[in-house]
Amino acid sequence: MVLCMTLDRQRISLDDRLRSGTFLQLHELDLIVRDASQKIRAIASDAIAPIGRASAASRLHYILQYLRWHASRHLLLIDIRTDEYLALRDRIERACSSLKARSPCAGVRSEIDQRQGLSEEHLNKVLLTAGGANDQSIWTNEHARTRNRLLLRWFLDLGVRRGEILGVRTSDIDFQQNIVRIARRADSKHDPRAHQPLAKTRARDLSLSDDLAESTYDYVMGLRGKQGAARRHDYLFVASGSGMPLSLAGLSKIFTVMRAADPTFPQELTPHVLRHTWNDRFSLTMEKSGINPEMEKKMRSMLMGWSPTSDTAAVYTRRHVRKKASQAMKDMQKQLRIQGGKNE
Repeated sequence: MVLCMTLDRQRISLDDRLRSGTFLQLHELDLIVRDASQKIRAIASDAIAPIGRASAASRLHYILQYLRWHASRHLLLIDIRTDEYLALRDRIERACSSLKARSPCAGVRSEIDQRQGLSEEHLNKVLLTAGGANDQSIWTNEHARTRNRLLLRWFLDLGVRRGEILGVRTSDIDFQQNIVRIARRADSKHDPRAHQPLAKTRARDLSLSDDLAESTYDYVMGLRGKQGAARRHDYLFVASGSGMPLSLAGLSKIFTVMRAADPTFPQELTPHVLRHTWNDRFSLTMEKSGINPEMEKKMRSMLMGWSPTSDTAAVYTRRHVRKKASQAMKDMQKQLRIQGGKNE
């Protein structure tokens, strides 16, 4: 949209340019970069309202991808043996390279600042909420309280993504064997949500504890069915009142309300941070069980829905690795102090 707004204001037609054997000039690329760093309303009114460097870099990344794709469509119509093809190809490549060079560097995110799981203190607080200890001061609606406690338990016990949990149907759960199928259903015609939650990882079966399965069954057979249209579909988690499948926005609001109701909840409390927290707990369990690293990686990848050869696990184990590294450093320092004392 930003690109189209800029081109329209300059009365530039990419198709006309390509048909004439030309593309974008340097001063036009500068205008694209300038507009990509402004809020939409500022572009339309010639005002100045800059956005963050990371957002501007993201916009320009996709603008560049689009320009390459659009230009490639035209190049495919030209005989590659002609001078026309070679000249236009070079102009397109120079323009794209110049645009890439003008893109602000979003910077490499500090390893220290990257997302990690919850601390022990914050995890205990979320567990208390999931157990119903302090949720009445957060949610007054009975269905919302019951559903949200169950949601927190699913996130903490299964480590699933938000798109996966919102895609679970009651028919995916085998209450006899206490197993849930995490399925991939892209563009399901049965999903009434405008923005369908999607599973990014592989389909897999996950085990439910007896307690979690019982709580889920009680929710399905009790309060869920009393919510509006809940009986007309089988998505597990529904909106209070309407009974429609819970949306991504609705799920995000649950965590926003939690953080606003109690400032002692960490500001980084999100569904994805709970996924990181699950991985921290998994690492600790594997360590206590004496599971070798290679087997641990395979088990984690299976449970998370990653490829067996995926290196994604490293993203989700920062807190545990950092904790072990910190302890190793303390042990080394202690050894040195002991040895120094003996030598003295």
